[in-house]
Amino acid sequence: MKAFVLFFGLLLTISLKAQMLPDTVSIPEVEVHAKINVSGAGLENNPVDSLVMMREAETSLSDLLAAHTSVFIKSEGRGALATASFRGTDASHTQVYWNGMNIQSPMLGQVDFSQIPVFLMDKIVLHPGAGSVVDGSGGLGGSIDLESRPDWTQKLQINGLAAFGSYRTFNNFLGIKAGNKHFQTSTRLYYNRSKNDFPFYNKNVADIDPKTGEYIYPLQRNRYANYLLDGLLQEFAFRFRKRYLLQINYWFQNSKRALPRLNTYEGDDHANISQQNQQTHRATLQLTRFEKYGRLSLNMGLQAEEMKYWVQNQISGRGYYNAVYSHSKTLGSYNKLEYSYKWREKTLLKVAYRFNFEHVDTYDSVSNTGYDRFRRRHALFASWQQYMGSRFSTMVLVRKEWINDFSLPLIPYFGFTWLLEAKTGLKLHGNISQNYRYPALNDLYWQPGGNPGLKPEEGVSSEIGIRLQPKGKRVTLTTGLNIFYNDITNWIIWTPSPLGYWSPENIRHVVARGFELKANLIFSVHKFRFFLKAGYAFTKSTNEGNADKWGEASVGKQIPYVPVHSGNFMGEVRWKGIYLTWVNTSYSERFTTSSNDLNLRDRLYPYFMNDLYAGKKFPLKKGSLSLQLKIYNLFNETYRSVLGRPMPGRNYLLMLTFKL
Repeated sequence: MKAFVLFFGLLLTISLKAQMLPDTVSIPEVEVHAKINVSGAGLENNPVDSLVMMREAETSLSDLLAAHTSVFIKSEGRGALATASFRGTDASHTQVYWNGMNIQSPMLGQVDFSQIPVFLMDKIVLHPGAGSVVDGSGGLGGSIDLESRPDWTQKLQINGLAAFGSYRTFNNFLGIKAGNKHFQTSTRLYYNRSKNDFPFYNKNVADIDPKTGEYIYPLQRNRYANYLLDGLLQEFAFRFRKRYLLQINYWFQNSKRALPRLNTYEGDDHANISQQNQQTHRATLQLTRFEKYGRLSLNMGLQAEEMKYWVQNQISGRGYYNAVYSHSKTLGSYNKLEYSYKWREKTLLKVAYRFNFEHVDTYDSVSNTGYDRFRRRHALFASWQQYMGSRFSTMVLVRKEWINDFSLPLIPYFGFTWLLEAKTGLKLHGNISQNYRYPALNDLYWQPGGNPGLKPEEGVSSEIGIRLQPKGKRVTLTTGLNIFYNDITNWIIWTPSPLGYWSPENIRHVVARGFELKANLIFSVHKFRFFLKAGYAFTKSTNEGNADKWGEASVGKQIPYVPVHSGNFMGEVRWKGIYLTWVNTSYSERFTTSSNDLNLRDRLYPYFMNDLYAGKKFPLKKGSLSLQLKIYNLFNETYRSVLGRPMPGRNYLLMLTFKL
């Protein structure tokens, strides 16, 4: 993967040259003193850059993570299901928290990232590997924190955007913030829709030219793929008696989307028509009491979802009839009480108790199947974080959980951070943790195929990393290297059963290992400001299970859909309010079978996706106005994210953003 190496070489070369430019002013040497924050020793916390969030405000979280992080996004297409996985693990191994509440579906055990607009979030932080146990269990790959934060300096602000693009796509957002130093309110509204009927050449269906014998691939439209997403996020924050902070958040979302047929489908145009409608309510309450050395916080959350999914076929002379009609309701209650105590700026102690309740009621009226189940989760948590000397900090954590009458083994964590050189910000960090993930309710009780005998997935995650962050007057460079190793037993996977339906079972052993490189560079040349970000990940995730069970062809092979090589690059230049941004995302080949079959029907070939943004910011007397043009898939790349799902070629989006 020479291209990825060249990216890092380019960053370092530009960094050196920028420091030798004629207009660079020499300044005397400055002694920099720094110390490690006692909180979070050993954790690899990766916040998404605020510049990136601003540029991608109209997109979904799945698009942002795919283009700008090492998280792998498996997407079914525009507006369709998109899941995220860290470091060669599965989508169900990624935990997602919104203002401290787990928003994982208790029925499916995962989150659809295509349904989370970036515009709604004030901060997005990634916790790969062992760091996820700080939030909770189950994140064998990692976790993602989504946060809404009040701005106490804000009196009144109105901001929003309107975008329209190819395939009759319209994205609209409006935000209003108001308040004072004691009270803040924020209202965010959004309405997104798209016909999503992009053209594509279907290479799974072909005619043969009678004269030349060549394949002729038909040009088709992505039919029955329209989607609509709208909603409201309302937030209140109160500060009173100088010691108390109360935050109340409510998020309502309505989603309607048609699910396109596979491009291998050759049946009747009036058959196999699918639709999924979903309404989601999420609410959180956070009450915090601040003391001189401690803090007591109560977090309460509620999530309710209702989903209807149906598949229809037309019967001649009788109209459309349902082949599937599933109605599912889920309810989750999430509660945590936590106390933290900080002593002499060097010791931080935390204890917490968490109680969650989850309920799923799902029923298919056509097949007359379904289930109605609930479960309770209790957890106790304690951590000790110690700042030793002036450069070394460490953290020890232990978590104990009970699910109904089942007791999970103890979950320990150990991590450290060592500031090797203060002047350049050279840090070494490492961690190791045990973790467990209990099966989702669908894994246990889905009809037909659920397996109540499934064991919890067990993982040991470890990593060691180094980071360098020197700063100059005109140049800021941040580089990092992380080496990771995940050992997971009882990995759950759905496989065909002898009875004709799919059923989950435990793979004996999966090992995911590799490394991640990243570099960020900011520098100025005359009146031009440059921002460069690059990342590369090598991920080897293999099935080390029993050959007698899985077959010799599957043992030692890469887990399906996990790319060995992946990379991303963003380069932006600004001048007098004008900016030009280039975004590149690259994946090596991916296999869709456990035996890594080289057959082209079972192999997703490598692709290098390029997007180009150009924009201009216009300052106003009170606020600003920005106009941006985005060109996606700049070179009209033909690619697939999953088998049977077409992806669009070159397409465009024009966006107007304002802040008053």
